[in-house]
Amino acid sequence: MTNSAPIRISILMDNTAGPGLACEWGFSTSIRTGNELWIWDAGASPKFLANAALMGIDPLEAAGLALSHGHYDHTGGIQAFREAGYQGPVFAHPGCTRKRYSVKEAGTKSIGLASPLGDFTPVADTGKLNGVITMITDIPRIPGNYQAVKGFSFSPDENIPDPVEDDAFLAIDTPKGWVIQLGCCHSGVMNSLLCARERLGVEHIHAVLGGLHLYNADTAAIEESAEACRMFGVEKLAVGHCTGEKAAKALKEMLDCEVTDLRSGMRFDF
Repeated sequence: MTNSAPIRISILMDNTAGPGLACEWGFSTSIRTGNELWIWDAGASPKFLANAALMGIDPLEAAGLALSHGHYDHTGGIQAFREAGYQGPVFAHPGCTRKRYSVKEAGTKSIGLASPLGDFTPVADTGKLNGVITMITDIPRIPGNYQAVKGFSFSPDENIPDPVEDDAFLAIDTPKGWVIQLGCCHSGVMNSLLCARERLGVEHIHAVLGGLHLYNADTAAIEESAEACRMFGVEKLAVGHCTGEKAAKALKEMLDCEVTDLRSGMRFDF
């Protein structure tokens, strides 16, 4: 089941950055599969485009843009991307365009799309983006397993809880084995990896990259995430965005595999 063509994943936007690059509370990567380029998420602003240019990557060459979910920090740069000339397809869960809010003691904040998404290709359950990239959404939430949905609502008064059902990840078939590209992982790492096994028969995972949404999670959630990595023999874990420094440090102590902190400008070859 292993693809023989090399894959390169480049971090176009994260909460921290390498020298000369921008950072923000947002996430975006590019995925090069042979001669084809894909963009995964579009950060919170147009800054991911500037970072891409500095990294020698032209997002306008992309065969497609896929979205991990409909929160502003993963979709905020889409309008600028289109204004720059992108005319390709956008792939997202059908529910990603709903209005949504974060309801906390400090106040209520709108966290949905910053601007209308326009035409997009809906992906429910599982969809192939190309020969080696599969997009997985509608991830089952096993009772008792961690999921990052507390305080999310479809209404400003929290009367309609938002389970972030549009949460998605990519399963990428690389020469080194399966690579899981996360967005925010609102479904939880354990639920997500179990879903990859159920949908695609994934038993061993070479690498997991992205946000784990553990920045406000308890120790049990972090331990469950570590156990998920052990269960699937993850060899490389690269975490950033919403993972949180505390959780990242704990995962480094809990796991024997390589655990790396993401930042804008990083590249991973598989």
